[in-house]
Amino acid sequence: MLLVHLPKPSSESDPAPNTETALKVMMLVSSYPRGPADSASIFLRNLAESLRDRGLAVTVLAPADDKSGITSEGNITVRRFRYFPRPWQGLAYGSGILPNLKRNPMLWLQVPFFLACMTISLLKNLNRVRPDVVHAHWVIPQGLIAILAKLFYKTPTVITLHGGDAFAFTNKSLQKLKQYALRKCDAWTTNTRTTSSAIGTSHLMAEPYVIPMGVDVDRFASGNRDRLRADLGRDTKIVLFVGRLVEKKGVDDLITAFSLLPARVRETTLLWIVGDGELRQQLETLAQRLGVADDTKFWGRIANDQLPDYYAAGDIFVGPSVVAESGDTEGLGVVFLEAFAARLCVLATRAGGINEVIEDGTTGMLVEPNNPPSLAQTMAALLCDKELRARLTAKAFSEVQEKYQWPRIALQFESVYRRICRRPSRRNHA
Repeated sequence: MLLVHLPKPSSESDPAPNTETALKVMMLVSSYPRGPADSASIFLRNLAESLRDRGLAVTVLAPADDKSGITSEGNITVRRFRYFPRPWQGLAYGSGILPNLKRNPMLWLQVPFFLACMTISLLKNLNRVRPDVVHAHWVIPQGLIAILAKLFYKTPTVITLHGGDAFAFTNKSLQKLKQYALRKCDAWTTNTRTTSSAIGTSHLMAEPYVIPMGVDVDRFASGNRDRLRADLGRDTKIVLFVGRLVEKKGVDDLITAFSLLPARVRETTLLWIVGDGELRQQLETLAQRLGVADDTKFWGRIANDQLPDYYAAGDIFVGPSVVAESGDTEGLGVVFLEAFAARLCVLATRAGGINEVIEDGTTGMLVEPNNPPSLAQTMAALLCDKELRARLTAKAFSEVQEKYQWPRIALQFESVYRRICRRPSRRNHA
């Protein structure tokens, strides 16, 4: 199937904001940062801010975690809805909806309320805000809900697939629901070609736009390497992981691989695991059992504005992603872009769409998933070869500057919005 790529700006500088009439965009999401330091779906806030910087009026409709209501966050209107009595809400946030459901099957009782409250909230806010475009992130459930709302409000709708919504929920009925939503929307986008192919697309569906999420290159390039290494020896190497501690991240393979490093490498190497999630206790127990607990530090959840210092402190970044039992895996992996921007050498697995982001031997190194010995071998090679790390990081930094800066990503999304708003079906808000 042919995938449509929007043209890149020809200028080397950031694209200028569009001077056409400002568009009103409503983003429908299942999670959104709950404060300045929160990292939950941080890429959605970055996208909203980048669209705002281009002159678009952005409203975000997201589930509440604590307080519901309307707030203005950096000139972005965030409307949060409650879907269950406050003390028991537990479906969204944390490890994410899929891992939360796996950890606690009782949360399935909240799913109907979540769907109903999101639908009602969207209909109410479409009437109040009258956006030009609805942008639903994740086809299930947001995409389906946005298509349902089109029966009442004919607002042009974009659906974006991020990975989990494409790779998981793959039984026949749910695949048909996903395909139905993508046929009925005005445009759909995916972060990689692999993500789009997982949806089981048919000839009845429009071609997707391939638009990745982005990264703030300047911010991640400005980390302070010395702040977190003050008490470490000069020759100490740090293997870094950043992400949720859930099945698809494969952190158990990373800990196992770390334990398999040659003794001469292990004695000067530390493993830092940044992030939290349902598997943390299990992973800490694994580190104890393999005898690497003293050299492994679980930092827990770190405020987003502090992450650049952690990337700067590392010597290699390892993302050992796998395909989870549910089928979920990485669609793109924003953490790899952050590592690129921080000039941190990347080692990852060939899972999901990762090999579309990392070119093996050029911008990073790739190994097969579920293979700790291979991971350990490549990890050791990178730790022992400073020149190889430097060559890979230089190319990766050039790549992220050229392709993944947020102003360019926002321009591509705005181009999609304007294309569908020029169609005859566009609503008249006069």
